[in-house]
Amino acid sequence: MISNQNIPWRRLSVEAAAIVSSILLAFAIDAWWDERKDRIDEKEVLESLLVEFQTNKDEVASVILAHETAVHSVATLMELGQDEILALSTDEVQQHIQMLANPRTFDAVRGSIDALTSSGSLGILRDHELREALTTFVNILEDAVEDREYLSQTAMTVWNDIAESGGPWRMKVGNLTAEDCSRQNPHRHCYINRFLVFLPVATPQDLVRLRNNVVLMSHAKQNKINAVRYAAEIRQAELQIETVIRLLEKNLSRGV
Repeated sequence: MISNQNIPWRRLSVEAAAIVSSILLAFAIDAWWDERKDRIDEKEVLESLLVEFQTNKDEVASVILAHETAVHSVATLMELGQDEILALSTDEVQQHIQMLANPRTFDAVRGSIDALTSSGSLGILRDHELREALTTFVNILEDAVEDREYLSQTAMTVWNDIAESGGPWRMKVGNLTAEDCSRQNPHRHCYINRFLVFLPVATPQDLVRLRNNVVLMSHAKQNKINAVRYAAEIRQAELQIETVIRLLEKNLSRGV
């Protein structure tokens, strides 16, 4: 039997302390590495979100402007006299007809935020205010779905009215000229304009007939009401995008 006096307690204590210290150090290194990896991942997510929301900022502004322009066009058409309509150019006639139904919608780029929420990884973002701002943005888009549907439905009604009144007519899509598209430009607007060239060009007389169609103009006005309501919802999204961008830039400036 070994006597307690022969057990090297001091050496065993030192060795035990060294083992415990090594284990704790390993845990600390693992924790530091995991935290470091999370911060690197967070930086990549922040950068991706910033690119997406900067794109969304430009797009939402374009959508709002498109609806404001369409509402102004219909309001102007209602005030024009018949002689004034007959004096319009072909391009002006086309624009007025095109603006009678403008169902353009805001399709947000949201790959990064959807990936975060679907994987339950939103918590990788340390900034609680940023997480709330992103969630609010998604909620705003969901709230706008109903107005978006109303806008699309009334646009279809207007298009049907136009078809019953002799349309549709050739409508120029985009700002590309015939010369731009003659150089085999692969842009989708060139493709659309090239294949719809068989449609007749609307005349001022056609526009007079549309403007005097009480049912059509009532549907067009309803479409503009829905457009304004939708634009108001999207305007909230625009303000929220600005908030998100500000928070993203603040977090990125903080570094990893």
